[in-house]
Amino acid sequence: MQLHITYNFADLNQALNVAQQTAEYADILGIGSLLLLKDGVKSIKAFKTAFPNKAIFAESRLSEKADQAVTMMAQAGANYVSVLACCFHSTIKKTVETAKSFDVKVALDLFNAPSTGQSAMDAKMLGVHLLLLHRLPHADESIEIEAEWHNVRDNSKLPIFITGKIDEENFTKIIALKPQGIMIGGAITQAENPAKAAHYFRSLM
Repeated sequence: MQLHITYNFADLNQALNVAQQTAEYADILGIGSLLLLKDGVKSIKAFKTAFPNKAIFAESRLSEKADQAVTMMAQAGANYVSVLACCFHSTIKKTVETAKSFDVKVALDLFNAPSTGQSAMDAKMLGVHLLLLHRLPHADESIEIEAEWHNVRDNSKLPIFITGKIDEENFTKIIALKPQGIMIGGAITQAENPAKAAHYFRSLM
């Protein structure tokens, strides 16, 4: 089980500062969508320079211009990119095709997918490497994530990473599902002591 820490700041220096405190506990360092929007490939280059031995995940949620976008992110140092499951299959295939030429892995982001089960079934045919399953941000998320988990797991043998406001209250339930990866953002990066928080989640894994 891998720990993926997402650094989703509007300020690149702040993101790097927190990453310096927490990267040792992570298998994968995620460049959040806000940071990508603010600083683009500059943020990927900065993280790859600071952490050359860590896998860098550009949480890009691509929906168009896949070949150009993947090329820019791969050349900047990204090891993973994500594409939305709700976009055209041709876009997903183009993402995979371009990523393959750079030895970059593609995650199929199931956020807002019309059918997570169908998207999971289609994933292998589309050539993606892993699936991103979102925990629903409402009171009954513990029930919903279990139902969605089985809906995805039963339809795909690909690795599944779970994401979406994961914290101390729901972490043990997420672990019990045995995903291949867990993506944590604010519960670590916004903590009073980010290093302590990262160590805590790592120790539970």
